[in-house]
Amino acid sequence: MDRTPVIYKFWTLVLAVVVSGCASLNRDPRSGYADSEGSTYRATDYYQEKQEYEIDQVREEFGWASDRALNENEQAALEVRLRLRRAESRLESSREKRQYYQIKSLMRNDSERLTFLSIPSVEARERWARNRGLTTNDEVHSDEIADMIEKNDISVGMSQKAVLESWGDPDLVEVAGSPVYGNERWRYSRFTSSSDGYQKENRIVYFESGRVVGWETH
Repeated sequence: MDRTPVIYKFWTLVLAVVVSGCASLNRDPRSGYADSEGSTYRATDYYQEKQEYEIDQVREEFGWASDRALNENEQAALEVRLRLRRAESRLESSREKRQYYQIKSLMRNDSERLTFLSIPSVEARERWARNRGLTTNDEVHSDEIADMIEKNDISVGMSQKAVLESWGDPDLVEVAGSPVYGNERWRYSRFTSSSDGYQKENRIVYFESGRVVGWETH
């Protein structure tokens, strides 16, 4: 008996099942292979909007109008500041944050801060800073405050230094009265994920005598 037709029918059936399975496959939008053009556009649009937002923040930090063309030196400074902000966002442990923010203001410029953050270990960074005479008065946190910093959170009574270690540099600092009294309002703007996608969140932290007395989010 010639078995060729049977084998042919068998493989034809297998191929049909495979093709049918591929046609009905629904890919998770997060996989990068989603069929929906809307999902792809949404992710692309978010990253472009985030980059533009970061550039606007840096321009504001330097005091450059958003519609003014930058010269070569200014463009280079902007790119270094963007790289620095991203390197700062990658600081994970409270120990790393505490070490960096204690000497950040003592370093000469953004390039030096980038060099510091590119050093692979906390111990090596400590040696680098010590060799350059970069030292500060160390603030010892309680276990409770250290735990809040580790979780990127804040609490009433926190010092400004502790908030810097937890949330990083504010986008804007507003001082009430004389700076010696430590009465300030720090503004933060962040993109956060939600059920509706990524949204901008504004946070305001209030200090009296250099300590957190409250905050609001909107």
